[in-house]
Amino acid sequence: KDVRFERPDRSRHCYIIGATGTGKSTLLYNMVIQDIKNGEGVALIDPHGDLYLQVLESIPKHRVDDVVLVDPSDFEHSVGINFLEYDAINKPVQMNFITNEMIKIFHKLYDLDRTGGPVFELYMRSSLLLVMDSEYPSATLMDIPLIFEDKDFRSFLLEKCKNQIVVNFWKKQATEATGDGALKNMAPYITSKLNQFTTNALLRPIIGQPKSTINFREIMDSRKILLVNLSKGLIGELDTQLLGMLIIGKIFTAAMNRVTSRMERRSPMFLYVDEFQNFTTDTVAYLLSEARKFGLFLTLANQNLAQLSANSGKQNILEAVLGNVGTLLLFRLGAMDAGRMDIYTRPDLQAQDLQKLPDFHAAGRLLVKNSPSKPLVFKTQPALEVTDGIDVNSIITKSMRKYATPTKEVEEGITARSYMYKHCVETA
Repeated sequence: KDVRFERPDRSRHCYIIGATGTGKSTLLYNMVIQDIKNGEGVALIDPHGDLYLQVLESIPKHRVDDVVLVDPSDFEHSVGINFLEYDAINKPVQMNFITNEMIKIFHKLYDLDRTGGPVFELYMRSSLLLVMDSEYPSATLMDIPLIFEDKDFRSFLLEKCKNQIVVNFWKKQATEATGDGALKNMAPYITSKLNQFTTNALLRPIIGQPKSTINFREIMDSRKILLVNLSKGLIGELDTQLLGMLIIGKIFTAAMNRVTSRMERRSPMFLYVDEFQNFTTDTVAYLLSEARKFGLFLTLANQNLAQLSANSGKQNILEAVLGNVGTLLLFRLGAMDAGRMDIYTRPDLQAQDLQKLPDFHAAGRLLVKNSPSKPLVFKTQPALEVTDGIDVNSIITKSMRKYATPTKEVEEGITARSYMYKHCVETA
């Protein structure tokens, strides 16, 4: 019998887990391609690059114009993703979300429980709000170190800042503090965590563009195809994590902004994240509980539960995933994971059954008409063949023209922007 996954049930999200080489990527590929063929909005975040390329090579002709590519390994062209950019609608809420998410990202990257603390969070939060809630145009993460390095720039922003709490912090607490918490002592501590990205030749052209070249809200509303290549082998693990978390944060922000649209006008967006433990902040927990209301349906995949238990966020991501996803698809598991996951398949399938599943076979506990089904084992289909004969290079070129800027021009713009802020300071 065919096993089908209906759209209403997909809105409750799907979690796929299994050892490497058991067939997860093939299943993900088939799901993505079926959505693309059906004209759905799709986003794929791939930390390996193989699935990204496989999907890119299989784009059907009638969807070529809908493709949006984010590929940091293309060093000649850079998409712009300004994480500090926000819409005029619900401005305070968006600034608060951006600030909180940036703190969570640093917590994930540096384990702030050990290397940060409340003082680091206070300075980081105040600096982010200072550049965003002022008249300084289109602030980026590149501007944050300048707050600590350039007193004139900081004073200029304080004169333009509309948040009195932030102004009071910088004028009274930060400048009057002594000892380890003094501004001169905190500056290198903060900037050392930022400069790793702002001085990174790969990331700087992406996060340093004042105007994002990709409109995530438009991608969702227009049912476009967003493919993100975050291959660790090409760009490094830390860069992969940062970009992945930034992009997921932008997607969730775009989804939340749909609150101003009527429910029936929120076009579904199917978000696939392979090895999603690389990009987990506490936002994933909120996504699982809130995203369906805004038309964002998640399919998350990884190899084992220990990868989620190791997450350093404040919320238990493992419990958030298992407690909120409607459909579980279990490929062959190790002994520890099988013992943990058989609670969802007993008495039909025991832990030893989950350890002995052949490749390309999955034990599924599907949500069917909003009710969990009886556990079953099914064989996944081979990779779907797409015979349209699309020229991949033409898709890449078309996407670059629409959504990317030559990296050389971006770097020149970043340099010119530093002179612009000095002119603004002198004028003020």
